Amino acid sequence: MPISVYFKTPLTDLLGPTINFQMSPCMNMEMRAINCLEAYGEEMAQKKCKDMLEDLYECVTKTKQMERVYQMRSERLRQIRRGLRSDPYADGPEKDSFISYGMGENMD
Repeated sequence: MPISVYFKTPLTDLLGPTINFQMSPCMNMEMRAINCLEAYGEEMAQKKCKDMLEDLYECVTKTKQMERVYQMRSERLRQIRRGLRSDPYADGPEKDSFISYGMGENMD
């Protein structure tokens, strides 16, 4: 529950907009979640908007993404310990094998 619900002061009005995700990759998710919260109210939105709020939380904290990276790293280390893999990472691509289209270069 947000603190501004309990304590409404000029300070909370002033500092409230500074704590948001509007300049991040999560801005669209935040807007959808806020619109849902405003539509259903605080209590009903906990049930109706649960999926949107969980998606926003994941976008901000990246807990599932970090868990996935940790699991891949653990599996890679396990394979190295058992001798199934010699190098921790695969070899990179050959030099100049990747062409980047539309990155400011003039294509003739």
